[in-house]
Amino acid sequence: MVKDRDKQNLLALFISVLFFSGHASSSNITPGQLALSGELVAAACDIDPASRELWIEFGQVSARDINMVQEDKLIRPFVVNLIGCQSFGSQNQSTAVAYATITFNGNVYAEDPTVLMPSGEGKGFGVRISDHNGEALTFGKPSSGYLFSDENNALKFTAMLVPVQKYIQAGDFYAVTSFFMDYN
Repeated sequence: MVKDRDKQNLLALFISVLFFSGHASSSNITPGQLALSGELVAAACDIDPASRELWIEFGQVSARDINMVQEDKLIRPFVVNLIGCQSFGSQNQSTAVAYATITFNGNVYAEDPTVLMPSGEGKGFGVRISDHNGEALTFGKPSSGYLFSDENNALKFTAMLVPVQKYIQAGDFYAVTSFFMDYN
């Protein structure tokens, strides 16, 4: 009989909890929802924090130099440094990665996907990014592969101002491109 009485007490307690919780939920409570997501990646390298936000300053450039494609005045080198990489020659072959590609994205010129269009008062020109071999990169597409080294993983690029129209309007300009690494 003691067991039946315990069952009755538990049942009474359960019913009272339901009754009071139903009463509490009918008050002025506003429901909400939190959604969380993410992606875990196994990256062979990390982008050096100093290379995550790069600034390339062209300074004052003559529109005439852009029209005449005076490369020595229009090219600025930049480097994306990777840290913590392992090459194929590394001791742990199961985690070694041969190379990485980099993809730049941005507001491209409609007639040439290798040209990033700047914003600002200056018009009629764009920015072309080339890899370490001097090949122009297509925005939105991966670069050729960069082989890893256990010591130095500096991915070298150049940015160059290029004409896209016959007449160039003088004025301030700025352009932004995002990039991401893909490890193969």
